[in-house]
Amino acid sequence: MITWILGIALIIFVLIKRFGKDGRVEGYPLGMPRGTIRAIITIMVVSFPFTYILYNTQIPSEVVNTIFILVAFYFEARKGQDNRLKIIEEIKNPEKVSEEKRKTKKPLYLPRYTVRISLMIFLIVFYLIDLFIQNISLELTNTLIDILVIAILYFIGTFFRAIGQIFSKKKLKERIEEIPSYQELSKYDILEKLDEQKRGSISSIGRNLFSIIVFIAVTSALFLFTIDIDFALIFNVSLRRSLLLLINLYYGFRD
Repeated sequence: MITWILGIALIIFVLIKRFGKDGRVEGYPLGMPRGTIRAIITIMVVSFPFTYILYNTQIPSEVVNTIFILVAFYFEARKGQDNRLKIIEEIKNPEKVSEEKRKTKKPLYLPRYTVRISLMIFLIVFYLIDLFIQNISLELTNTLIDILVIAILYFIGTFFRAIGQIFSKKKLKERIEEIPSYQELSKYDILEKLDEQKRGSISSIGRNLFSIIVFIAVTSALFLFTIDIDFALIFNVSLRRSLLLLINLYYGFRD
């Protein structure tokens, strides 16, 4: 229940900010700051054990393993969040970059490090509950297999991202050749021009659509865990487990 209250509150807050003045961020899912959907998904998953702690029931292994991997992936992913042109731009005009950093909207429209601090707080609270209030029961069946599947999905996502980068490099060369020779642009100006064209492209729209699909899939998985209902797919594969694992594919693809 806590997860759903928190998730709905975050979504409402983000939507208010998104449709408020200067709330739209071009080139990212639903016009929100980069990493917003990822942050909502991660917070919802990491806070999900509160449901089981409240009723003093065992936390499923799928949820436990996903939390461990998600926290590691999220902290690693957020390290390289700055645009690839920022270094070049900072060399050219440090004052301008400093001003842009102050204006850049962070995930969830909240200050920098808010999400990471929230994740740390959740983990600390879980530890304190287990230490002083009640023993938190964790299901740890087939843990190694689960982690292997998570790693494979992350690798598949990374593989498709690498393929996308190959095509992006090819298109990049074509766009450079299309720039009229009479335009005397520096290499920095050319990079900035190409970066502006990149946003709103078909590949960008595809990534945005994928983000939305994964958000719906993970939310559906958490709902199935909440009502304790599952469905078997082909080869008796769990539906809710499969939906939850999609987030690992997403992390590999997005970062």
